[in-house]
Amino acid sequence: MGTFFHMKARKTIAMLGQDFLQDGSTILVHGFSRVVLALLRMAASNGKHFSVVCTEGRPDNRGIEMSKELVGVGVPIKLILDSAVAYTMEKIDMVLFGADGVVESGGIINMIGTYQVALVAHNMNKPVYVAAESYKFARLYPLDQRDMSPVPCKNIKFEVPVPKSVEVESSARDYTPPQYLTLLFTDLGVLTPSAVSDELIQLYL
Repeated sequence: MGTFFHMKARKTIAMLGQDFLQDGSTILVHGFSRVVLALLRMAASNGKHFSVVCTEGRPDNRGIEMSKELVGVGVPIKLILDSAVAYTMEKIDMVLFGADGVVESGGIINMIGTYQVALVAHNMNKPVYVAAESYKFARLYPLDQRDMSPVPCKNIKFEVPVPKSVEVESSARDYTPPQYLTLLFTDLGVLTPSAVSDELIQLYL
């Protein structure tokens, strides 16, 4: 039953979100998201022509995993370093995220690096869209990064040895405030960040 709901939700989101993809556009994605992948697959299968830029998604390289999956979609793909987001953003038409959680403020909790990608996009006037299933809506209201329960990354690897006396930041998730997001594609419809709290009230009545 759960798997059926997830698949149905992703199909609904894909159908809604594909209308926002313009022919000839370049889309930046960060990390791996099944619903984002479903959206891009549907858009391509319906004849939309676009290219995708994937961040590498350190430290677990989930962006590399995403780029491998997108090869089967049949669209041009470019893989960039996480540190090359600002350098690349001027060539981007829209940013598309998945989300681990959508909170009451209309902001999102997602893999580390999401916040900085959104900041760069916002500063360069690029739309930032989020594709997320309604079961990820949560009655949380973080005000900043410190309001979240820390989830550490596992097995962070570097090309050179790091001295034991050096502290390594290992947070796996960050919080992106709603003012840096344009719209959310959900199985409840296309929502503005400010509309999320109303939907949460309905879900939890």
